[in-house]
Amino acid sequence: MNATTPKSGRTPRLAVALAEDTRTWVERIATWTDDPPAATVATLLSAMSHMLTDELRRIPLTEAEADVLASIIGNDFELGVAVGGLRTFAQVSEAFDLAHQTPGAISSYAHQFGIDENGLLTKLRRLGPSADLALRIALAQSWDYQGTDTTEASDGPPDPAEAYRHAGLTIIDTPELAAP
Repeated sequence: MNATTPKSGRTPRLAVALAEDTRTWVERIATWTDDPPAATVATLLSAMSHMLTDELRRIPLTEAEADVLASIIGNDFELGVAVGGLRTFAQVSEAFDLAHQTPGAISSYAHQFGIDENGLLTKLRRLGPSADLALRIALAQSWDYQGTDTTEASDGPPDPAEAYRHAGLTIIDTPELAAP
């Protein structure tokens, strides 16, 4: 993607190169909607943004669970690789297994963060591809947000819960409410 400098009063534009199958799909939808392909892409991206926001609302996490996910996934985000069900579940499950099996390492994420590992894995196992993608994008965004000052009068970066909420994650204060 290439961002171009917008002229005064105009919407910023992006130039994108679409794979052949995606271009064909967009052109088909543009024909059905009687809109130009560029407008169709804009509409589809807006719809995807709203869909991912809605998916995040359906994933209640405690701050400790979000901390675990952030510590395992961090801001290691690759869009092409991230799309698919159970990607986050597999990555977190593997991290939990390694923590239990590695001598001298943390005994478990449950011990270090005070979470129910099986409860978190149950939540992650239930995520479809769009929810998995939404969660990974939000974690990457929260990682970036945590490294910024939010106001001029700020005493430093925001606390993690604020960063998670800013990225769209649903942080539940009471662990019982976040049960799988």
